[in-house]
Amino acid sequence: MKKLTKKMILPVLFTASMASANSAELILNSDSTFNPTHENRFSFMMGVNPSLTKSADMSNFTFSYGKKMENYWIDTNFAMNKGLFKKFSANNQTATGATDEQLEEQKNSLTTIGVGIGRETRYAQTLLPFNDIYELMAANITYNSYKEDFSGKSFSGPGLLAKFSVYKRFNDYFSAGAHFNYNLAVVKRAQENDTETNSQRSLTLGFLTMGIDLSFYL
Repeated sequence: MKKLTKKMILPVLFTASMASANSAELILNSDSTFNPTHENRFSFMMGVNPSLTKSADMSNFTFSYGKKMENYWIDTNFAMNKGLFKKFSANNQTATGATDEQLEEQKNSLTTIGVGIGRETRYAQTLLPFNDIYELMAANITYNSYKEDFSGKSFSGPGLLAKFSVYKRFNDYFSAGAHFNYNLAVVKRAQENDTETNSQRSLTLGFLTMGIDLSFYL
């Protein structure tokens, strides 16, 4: 429970920062050409583990579609993640049926589908001498499907996805930049007997990835 509480702090603070951005946004450049009249965003994100020496421990690909709704974006995501078990979660031996040593270097996969809201800001312009830099913050409610390959067991359940991207806009139709994604989920496998509790068949997943974001606007 303590680990879950700690992991919940980041997405909660992230969502709160989105709300505060609505009431107090710092804008250095008010040039109207900064915001083209696009309404659809198609983003392709490739990420890895943030540790440069262990970047291969986790990788993912995310496709995101956004629909502009006045000051906000409706944000949808489909992500495929591949990584070491120890990067996804701590072992719950009653859930996996395997020891820490058996799972530590085992690579597993996670598929995530999410929908939420996002907001563009221009805080970076207060620090950098450019007028075509902007950020996108988004928070999603997700459904997750996790496959533990060592035991062959499948887990599924709800979660949260927090996204932060910093872009350089090259024209009204294309932007590129860096992204940071934090994924949190509680997943469960099927019950194997009537006396098995939810905690005995659950895993708490939590991980951060960073990488490149290529976004196209129409």
